[in-house]
Amino acid sequence: MPFNFNDRWNAISLRTKVTGVTVLLLTIGLLVSGIGTMAMLKPALIGQLDTQLQSVHQDLSSVLRLSKTGTTDQTAPTDYYYAVYSAGGVLLEQNWTDKPEAIRPQLATGITVDQATTLDGAIFPVRSSNGRTLFHAIAVPVTFDDATGTLGTVVVALSTAGVDKLMTTYLSIFLGLGIAIVIVGALLTRFLVTTTFAPLREVEDTAVAIADGDLSLRLPSTAPTNTEVGRLNRSLNIMLGRIDRAFADRARTIDQMQRFVGDASHELRTPLVSVRGYAELYRMGALQTPEEIGQAMERIEKEAIRMGALVEDLLELARMDETRPLEISKFDLLKIAHDAALDARAFDPERTITVEGDSVEILAAENKIRQVVTNLMGNALRFTESGTPLELVVSHDEAAGEATISIVDHGDGIPKQIREKIFERFYRADNSRARETGGSGLGLAIVASIVKAHQGRINVTATKGGGATFSVTLPVVHTPVQD
Repeated sequence: MPFNFNDRWNAISLRTKVTGVTVLLLTIGLLVSGIGTMAMLKPALIGQLDTQLQSVHQDLSSVLRLSKTGTTDQTAPTDYYYAVYSAGGVLLEQNWTDKPEAIRPQLATGITVDQATTLDGAIFPVRSSNGRTLFHAIAVPVTFDDATGTLGTVVVALSTAGVDKLMTTYLSIFLGLGIAIVIVGALLTRFLVTTTFAPLREVEDTAVAIADGDLSLRLPSTAPTNTEVGRLNRSLNIMLGRIDRAFADRARTIDQMQRFVGDASHELRTPLVSVRGYAELYRMGALQTPEEIGQAMERIEKEAIRMGALVEDLLELARMDETRPLEISKFDLLKIAHDAALDARAFDPERTITVEGDSVEILAAENKIRQVVTNLMGNALRFTESGTPLELVVSHDEAAGEATISIVDHGDGIPKQIREKIFERFYRADNSRARETGGSGLGLAIVASIVKAHQGRINVTATKGGGATFSVTLPVVHTPVQD
């Protein structure tokens, strides 16, 4: 099987990658710094050695004292090797005579005065007799006797063994400290990476639990929010919250849909059964007189009208559930109230209907707001006695940027324990009464959906003296909801 670097690299854990890369960079850095230091340190030390030789060139007395015969003082420093030659290059004197010849500098021929003069104080390398040690040497022409003008040459050499030994010591120390630093760095990096990535293990465990179906879990918020792990935990918690809410909404929607389908089926079944029953009576000849046939046709017509109204309400709720964009326009809420009052007077001329409030212009879907007011007025007319008055009140809260239209009746009122339930689909406080009045149980549900689409609110309170007050509060300026 061919070697695939990407597969091998991807198979390594992130902690191992971070630790390995950090140790590798640390090792490379130490090697570069060590080699660079050695590359600069050795020439510097050799330069110091050459400087010492240059100082000898200026003053031989610091190393040796020559006699008139060319002999030297044996108390001279022993770090320096020196050899005294005659003008013709014959060796007259040298130190280190107590040391083996193999470790002393080896000059192929003696250094004459002419050669020393040609070198002019230049430093030149010399190997030991065994070739293991390198010396830096300098040749200095000297006058042994000013009276006679006797000339000669002194060669002074310094071994580079001390420099080599120092470099070896430095390399040993550097290698020891470097290995220790790499080991400590690896352990420290591993510890820091492990402790830093520990919250990620919690993220992994939580993700596994969530994948198994437990959407209630959340990541701990112990990590500071200014760290990557803290920000990751916060973002994941927000995402998990949204997913949890989405699943809850989905479950609630499915439950509502199941109840809605069941209720709708029941509501549609009732008029269909009536229509089918009268049709079967007519087919079997049970309806003999014109009066019986007329009564049956009247009942069939009423049930068909009731079923048609129910279907229209269901379609309206389906459209509201689709959350289609509203057709926003500017209109006067007080005019809506006056129009609703005129329609109600036409339906029930004997009833006293009044409109109160000032003119308030709002931005909303005018036809939808008319439908809200019409449904609420229809409920008030249907469920209150004909002689009781109705009031429509329009108000405006400039500070909150809201307008309110209230439909006030003086009927039996609505018990407090069912005021929130009446906006549910197909909910009826009194089924028998609803059948008599022809209600489908969807009118207030439609109202609530329209108000919600406008980011408004609707509530029911008890009217002073008896009755119910439906108040619809809407923002003066409608702001579309962003997905």
